[in-house]
Amino acid sequence: MKKFIFILICFCLSGCLDFFLYRDSYTIDNMAYWEHIDTKEKASLKTENDCFDKVNQNNSFTRDKYGQCLYEQGYRFRTDSILYCYYYMKERCKAYDKYRK
Repeated sequence: MKKFIFILICFCLSGCLDFFLYRDSYTIDNMAYWEHIDTKEKASLKTENDCFDKVNQNNSFTRDKYGQCLYEQGYRFRTDSILYCYYYMKERCKAYDKYRK
């Protein structure tokens, strides 16, 4: 156990741990999605774009308005990985956290 902890500390200090946590941006973006509360289906691109267009009138887009639009249509914010909120996209998760339930 001591050897494992020593190796883990060495990885952290040398920056090698980032190689294991690194993800391409397209992979990170696919970790989060909007799921319908009843059907458990992911929101279609058309649904997401309709909400984006609705809240982006006069260039007034905010994540809160966008999340509220999808929430009112029965969608909830979900993530595939715990790393998404705690390592990659903390701000996005904070904005959409109230739309999880």
